[in-house]
Formats: sequence, structure tokens, C-alpha cells
Amino acid sequence: VDRVWQKGKTIHVAAGVKELAGDCLLVAVGRRPNVDGLALEKAGVAYSPRGIDVDEHLRTSQRHMYAAGDCIGSYQFTHYTGWQAAMAVRNALLPGATKGIRDMVPWTTFTDPEVAHVGLTEQQAREQLGDAVMTCEWPMERVDRARTEGHTQGFLKLVHKKDGTLLGATIVCQRAGEMIHEWIVALEHSLKV
Repeated sequence: VDRVWQKGKTIHVAAGVKELAGDCLLVAVGRRPNVDGLALEKAGVAYSPRGIDVDEHLRTSQRHMYAAGDCIGSYQFTHYTGWQAAMAVRNALLPGATKGIRDMVPWTTFTDPEVAHVGLTEQQAREQLGDAVMTCEWPMERVDRARTEGHTQGFLKLVHKKDGTLLGATIVCQRAGEMIHEWIVALEHSLKV
């Protein structure tokens, strides 16, 4: 993006030779772990531009030191980092190690309509499995409740293997964050579609 400006009620965005105009602009650029100034080198803790290096139990390269949340470069969601912090404290203070890294973390973006996702996206699945990946989509205009409530904008998209094993789900619609839970259970139990 080279330039952003507003003229009246319209927002304009210029990028190279392309220009877009719209009613609003959503900026979702992400964050990078801020570990500068922590003197990690002096403590002998390994890190990279992605954040502090940890194992699956949230231990750093110094086995008695733990890290969790945004500073390790994992999912930057409050619910996930709070859970990770609890696992790091548990692993630091109690016997037995609990995994503090999860491959499958659900998320919801509270836009209108909402976007909820869990598991692999189609692109991620194709990068890992190639042509063994299939998708199916269900438009909200075919869902009775959505039609009754007048919220037919959106869809459900499932990503699965050819044998039906579910790999991921994306829902774009009103209350998508409330609807993603069934797909979390389906993925956790390796259910087929």
C-alpha cells in the first residue's frame, strides 16, 4: 500500500498502479514479538525474528525458563495465550509436562458478517497433501434459520481428504463464532464428512 486517503465518505487505497475505493478500511497487519531489551542473549535464551524458541512444553533453551503467548510467535489470540500461560506455569511448578502448543486453534474475527475458522485452510491443506484435498461449500441462503432471520450472506466451507476425513472448517455468516464449535469437536475426533 502506497497511499490511503479519504474524500467525503469514501476511503481510497493506492497500491502501485491499482486503486481501490470503499466505505471503510480494515487494517489487519499482525504483530511481531517484541523481545528487544529483554537481554535474552545474556540469559542464554535462543530466539529468532519469530520470537523466543520453545519446545512443545513451552521450555526455552534454558530448561528452567518458560515462555508463552505472543512472544513465542504462536497464535496471537487472548484465549490461546492465556491458556498457554497457565500451561507454562503448570510445567514450571508441577511434576509432569503438559503440551503448551496446539496445532488446532479456533478463531473468530468479529466483523459483519463474522468469520470463524478451525483446522487447515484449503491452501494449507493443498500445500501439505496436494491433490488428496477436497472442499465442499454450503451457502447460508440454503440454511433455513439464516433465511428465517434474513441473514443469508455467507457460507460454510469444509476442507477434507478424499476419504472424507475433515481437515478444516471456515464459516462466514452471522454468529459464525457460535457455530464453529461443532467443527472443533469433529476435527478433534477425526470425524468424516
